[in-house]
Amino acid sequence: MSGSSPTLFNNHKDRNKFGLIAAIFLILFMTGCYFDEGEEIILPYTVSYSLDIQPIFSTNCTSCHPVLVAAPDLTEGISYEAITNGVYIVPNDLEASLLYQRLQGNPSVMPPSGSLPSEDIELVKSWIEQGAPDN
Repeated sequence: MSGSSPTLFNNHKDRNKFGLIAAIFLILFMTGCYFDEGEEIILPYTVSYSLDIQPIFSTNCTSCHPVLVAAPDLTEGISYEAITNGVYIVPNDLEASLLYQRLQGNPSVMPPSGSLPSEDIELVKSWIEQGAPDN
C-alpha cells in the first residue's frame, strides 16, 4: 500500500455501513419527539357537553353557582341553557365567551379558589370551538 493515501473508508463494505448508519441517524433525528411547554393540546374527538363539560362544572363550580352567585346556574340539567345565551358562551368565539375568558383569568380567574387544570380549560376551549353543542 505504499504511495496510497489513507481514506475514511477502507472498502466498499465500510462505506455502505456508514451510509446505513447515517441514514438511520437522520431518520431518527428528523422524527424524534419534540415537546414545547407552551404547545397547544389538540383533542382528536368531539367534546361532549354531558360527559366532558358538565362534570367540570359539577366538580368545580356548583358550590357557588347557583348557591352564592345566581347566574349562571351551572347545576346539571340547567347549565347548558344558562350559559348558551350569547353572553357566557358564544359558539365558535372564544374572545366573546365570558365563561372561557374567566377561566383564562380575564379579568379575574374562575373559580376563585384557583385556576382549573389546563386539561379542563382545553376541553372547554375545544367544546366552544366545536360550536358548543348540547351533546
